[in-house]
Formats: sequence, C-alpha cells, structure tokens
Amino acid sequence: MLLCRVHSTSRSHHPSTPVEMNASLLAHAMLVLLVLLVLLGMSSLMTTDAAAARFDEAAFQQQVQRLQAATAGQVFVYDSSWLLNETAVDPPTYYQTTQLLAAIQGIVNRDQPQLFLNHTPADAAWFPFIQQTWFKDVQFQTLDTVDDILDKYMQHFNGTAIYDTNVPSTSLVAASLAGAYNLLPVAFDPNGDPNSWYSQLVHTRKMRVAYNLTGKFDGRVTGSSKCDAYMWAIDELIRTGACTPHVHGYMIDYFWTGVASKAPRLGNTIPNQDYVIARRGFFWDLDVWQDQAPNDDPHQPLGTDYHTLVAIMNASNAQMTATQSKDEHGHMIHVVGFVPWAFKYVNEKHQGVATEWKMVQVLSAYNAFVDADACCIEAMANAAFYSTLPLPSRFVQQPPLSLPQLQSKGYVQAKTRAVVPRMYISFYVGDYDSAAWVYNELKARWDDGNRGSVPLGWAVDAELSWRFPPAFMYALGSTTASDRLISGDSGAGYLNPTQLLPPRSPSSYPSANASWIAHNIPLFRQFDMRFTGFLINGDAGAMTPEAERMYAPFSALGVVDELNPAQGAPTRLNGNMPVFSQQDLPSDGNATRAASIIAGRYNASNPNPQFFVWRNVLQTPTYYKQLVQEVRALAGDNVAVVDPHVLSALARAHLGGDTDHQVSYEPEIIAPLYPVVSAPVTVNMTVRNDGWGDISPHATLCAGFRSSSSLPLSSASDLTCVPLGVTVGSGERASAAAHLRAPGASGTYVLEYQLVLPDGRGLDEWGNPPVQVEVQVGW
Repeated sequence: MLLCRVHSTSRSHHPSTPVEMNASLLAHAMLVLLVLLVLLGMSSLMTTDAAAARFDEAAFQQQVQRLQAATAGQVFVYDSSWLLNETAVDPPTYYQTTQLLAAIQGIVNRDQPQLFLNHTPADAAWFPFIQQTWFKDVQFQTLDTVDDILDKYMQHFNGTAIYDTNVPSTSLVAASLAGAYNLLPVAFDPNGDPNSWYSQLVHTRKMRVAYNLTGKFDGRVTGSSKCDAYMWAIDELIRTGACTPHVHGYMIDYFWTGVASKAPRLGNTIPNQDYVIARRGFFWDLDVWQDQAPNDDPHQPLGTDYHTLVAIMNASNAQMTATQSKDEHGHMIHVVGFVPWAFKYVNEKHQGVATEWKMVQVLSAYNAFVDADACCIEAMANAAFYSTLPLPSRFVQQPPLSLPQLQSKGYVQAKTRAVVPRMYISFYVGDYDSAAWVYNELKARWDDGNRGSVPLGWAVDAELSWRFPPAFMYALGSTTASDRLISGDSGAGYLNPTQLLPPRSPSSYPSANASWIAHNIPLFRQFDMRFTGFLINGDAGAMTPEAERMYAPFSALGVVDELNPAQGAPTRLNGNMPVFSQQDLPSDGNATRAASIIAGRYNASNPNPQFFVWRNVLQTPTYYKQLVQEVRALAGDNVAVVDPHVLSALARAHLGGDTDHQVSYEPEIIAPLYPVVSAPVTVNMTVRNDGWGDISPHATLCAGFRSSSSLPLSSASDLTCVPLGVTVGSGERASAAAHLRAPGASGTYVLEYQLVLPDGRGLDEWGNPPVQVEVQVGW
C-alpha cells in the first residue's frame, strides 16, 4: 500500500518564451555551481566507511570508462524546470512540451546518455553524485531552448505521431508509436497557432507525419473512442512486435489537462514516459473496475476499460510466448506507473487503496508486476538517461552479527546457543517500491545525520535499478553497520504472490512461479538481498505456504506476511525460511504513539522469544532513533532492535532451523578479466562464514565456465575445486585461488563458483546463491 497527500493548486502557459530563456540562463549558473561543489568535495558522495557494501572497483571503473567513451566526452543539459511554473505554463503546454521532451530523451538516451533535463528538484539533488561517479571526464554543455534540442538531435527522429486531443487516449498511443518507430508525439492543433508544436514541427520544420490519429476513433469497435484507440494499437504495435510486450507504461493521458488542478504540477507521470519510450514499451491508462464507467469516459459500456486492459495483457503475453521475449531476467511484464487516483477512477464507487489493490490483483494474474509511481510524488524525469548508467555486477553487503557477537550482546546463550527470550523487532523502512519514490524521497532520508544510530531495513525493490541505478550506488556505497538493504513489496516488483499460482482469476493462466523466481534471482544476487520485507497479497486472499515457498530460492533469510489479526503474529518456518508478520505504524511521524504500540505488542506472559517486523512510510533515521529511545523507556531490555538478517538468524535458531550453512562471497579477482580462448585464468575467491557453525577445512570452492547461466555448475567445461585448508569460524573468512582455462571458443560465458561441502552438497541448497560473473572470451 502506498500513502500520499493530495494538494490542490492552480495553473496556466506555452513553448519557447522569455520564461524558458531566463530559466535556461539560471540553469547554466546552477549547473556550474553544482559542478564546483562536486570538485570542492562539498556534495554528499559515497563514503569509504568500512561497513559500506563491497564490489569490484576495477571492473566498475572499466564500465565507467566505456560509458564515457560512448558519450564522446560530452553530455547536453536542458533546464525544463520552467514548465513547473503553474502561473506561466498552462496544462496543455505542460503536457505537450513535457511529453515531447520525454520522447526525445527516450529516443536519444536509448543506448547511451546524451541528454539530461533539470526538471525536478530531485534532478538537481542527485546531479553532483551522478557527475562525480559516472562523468568525471565528461563535459556537460547547456542547450538553451527546446528548438536547440531539436536542432541537435533531429537526425534521430523518423517523423511525428499526431494525436487527437478530443480523444485523450491517443496521446498515449502516440507515445507508444514514438518508442516503436522513433517518432515525436505531437498534439493536433486545429487553430493553426504558429507557436504550437504541431505548427513548429509539421509546418515549419516539415517533419513527416508518420501517423495521424485525429478523427480516427469514434467508438464503433468497443463503444468507446478511448478504448478503440488501444484496440487499434494492440494490432498495430503489440501483435506486430513493434512494441516491446514486456514493458508497459500505466501513465496518465491527455485527460490530465482538464483536471490538472487536482494535484501539484509534479503530481503526475507525464515526464516518466521517457523510460518506456526508450524500451519501446506500450502505454495505457485504463480503469480496472467493471461496475463503474470511468470518469474520463462516462458514456462507455460498463467494463469496456477493463476488457480493453485484458486484451492488452493477453496480446502482450501471447507475443512474449511467440517471440520468447522476456524482461531483463524473466517472463514477466514490467508495468511502470500507477492508478492516477488524484485524477481518475476513484471516489465514485471505489476509493484509492481499493483501486490499487484491484489493479495489482488483476495485473498479477497476467504475469505483470508494478513499478509503483504512485500519487502524489510520482513525477520522474531522466529515467532513460539514468538507466544507461552501469552498476557493479554484484555488491556484497556488510556481514550480519556473528555468533560470538550475538552472544556478547546477550541475544544468544553462550553454552546452549538458545535464543534469549525477549521481543526482537526489525524496522521496514519504506515505501521504496517505485523508482519515482526512490528518486524523489530516498536521498534526503539517507543523508539524515542519525542514520547508523539504530538498525534499519531499507526496503528498496531491486528492479528499480533498471530505472534509477544511482540510488543503489549511493546507498550501498555508504551503508553503516546498522543499514541493511532488503527487498520491499513483493520482491523485485509489486504484485500479489498467490496470483502467480492457479487458479489465477481472471486470467486462468498456468503457474508463473518459475518465471517469478527467474526474474528475482539475478536481481537479489546483484544487490546481496536475501530478505523480503513485505508480501502484499491485497484482495487476492490469504497468503499461502505454496506462494511463500516461491521466495526460498532468492529470499532464504525470510519473508514477511501482512498481519492477520485472527491469527495473531506467529513466526514460523516454511522449510528453512522464516516467515514473519508485519504491522504498520502510524504514518504521522509521532514516535511516542508508535513506541506505545510496539511496547504493547510485547507479551510478558510468553516465555519464548517473540519476533516482529514494523513498517512505516517515508520516515527519517531521526524518527527511528527517537522511536527506539521511547521503546526502551517503556519496555527496557524486553525489546531488542535488530536488523532483518539478525532477526532471521534468531528466529530460525529458536524454531529449530539450520543456522550453520550461511555464507557470502566477497568480491573476486579474475585475471585476466578479458581472457583469450584457452588461456589460463586465475580466480581468487573469498568466502565469509555468516552462519553459526564452523566450515570444515575440507570444504572446497569450486569454479568453472559455463555457456549459459541456466545450466548447473557441474556442466562447467573446466570445473576446478580448491580446498579451504582451514577451519572457518562464524564471522571469519577464507580465500582460495582456482586456476582455470578459458573456453576454446570466443563468446560470452558465465564463470560460476560456490562453496561445496565435503559430502558434495553446494551451499546453494541453503539459499546461498552461487556467484555468476559474465566473462567475454576473445581470440
């Protein structure tokens, strides 16, 4: 569930004006100042804290050098923040200009970063870190007007897609056409205004009209001109393969221009279109309810929006099956956006959260997860630009408390390894299940001076790295010993887990559990996530053990279900994976009230350890520090605050699960990094014992090359196992070097390794993912 506050304001404006020109001069000055701040070391950049996540710095810097080479040493910047002036810029101008800029960005930033917009305050906040991390040797040059942008990049465009403002859905069909065919979406101007984008692009610049959607849709197919446009687009773009079927944009259409005053200027998803256009995705804006006519199309037959959405989903799944098209890691549909509940579809028969839950319930049944850019901080510019920024292939987060450390803190008895009775709690720090929310909200909270004072589980969904990788580099590069990045709802994407399993109403599709697992494993592995802090099942019914078990291959340290008041808050094992319950804290920031709720949960008559996860939304570390102080004042030592990984170990130990077989693999060194065929390759590996028992000196680190990550390690062409040679205690490390030979043919291979016990079992049997490194082998 996502929470927001909607504010009403007024607005009004248009393209190239003195407002734009003056703003661009100011932007240039601001940009120079920002760069100077970076060079002077005044910005908040990655620290060298020993607790920060580790990664292969040399390999990452090679990625950065390749990125800089691709830019030819320059990136262009345009200040579009003048569009946020609600007095000077009217809603039609905002929509048309912002969408035009988003399309330009999506096209020119598709393969490499070329054009950056200073659109929102978040862009300015993140810019110094981005410049310092990825663009140290790149010049940022300003473009002063939209015309300058068009002059610079005109060769990238194949024409225009003209949409009909009388049929607002055509604005999104035009956006889909833009991504598919490198077109610019342009609103038709029947009045011939020389300043309109239609006049400037079609008449003045003589751009080709590749598609003209004006007057094309009249409702004769579905009874709704709105939905007729989408039905045409299904045939034109999805079934032909012109659009990518596994990337969708649920973003508001041109209807917004008539209701814009219902939310602040940045309370919409118009600038967010760039990423979906860059991925050649498919846009839609439809009501999920069948028992009401949507307020943007009140005369359509009941359920027409819903049935159109189902048609889009069925066509997308069919195309994915026919072409074996997949998202980055699995056979799932990435839906970017959210119910535009400030403007549409709610407060008639159904409220906002009910509509959200219905949307997710339906989309989950059709193999889709949501990147939830929700009201009313959903605006995000530059995602296409950000998505080109490389990240390390994997991070290694700081170790959990070792058994001796747990014993010294009084959590575990020294002789028996029994968990000392008290209530152990972890905090779920959310809601970062949306790239837009991370972009707009995370940095200020991460920079809070009290971060590190109490253990926190920062719930940042891993797939958000596709749209906003800077947040992951920033956070994982500066964690303290008290920070743990975990997954939020519901894994690498927001969906209802039980809707991936039969009967899957309303789709009746076969099980998608294998696809969901395949989607999550590489993302959890990259960011060293092993704990999912919130499984939202919404209106799909109670969570089931079968649905929970889908998470064991990638979230072995635990999952957290919604609290069922009828069941209380039992903590249990599903296999060897702990399953916790979660309760929301008041979102008003009142730490005193929250502390009384937490202290009241402690059951003094229960002689056993108690475990719980508490969730709050958009709170600061200062809030959590005060909260912990007040909990301690009320409950003393009866309550202990721990990070989610420690909570998992304690719960697993108390419930009789295995606590011994937990390891992490620290960044390896591969030499040479780019071997030639059949050449010797050395892999230096380090295993860290995160479990409670000793690792035998006879355990081995086994490594080898494979042609595909889907094949078992035993299929490796040159499998080499090296014994550790030493006993590795809890919290200790051991290293070994494997000497391999590169494959005999050039190409892309997977180098994989993991720890294998003397009895031949790999540690992946206990949820420890093997390391997989993509290696290019040349001649």
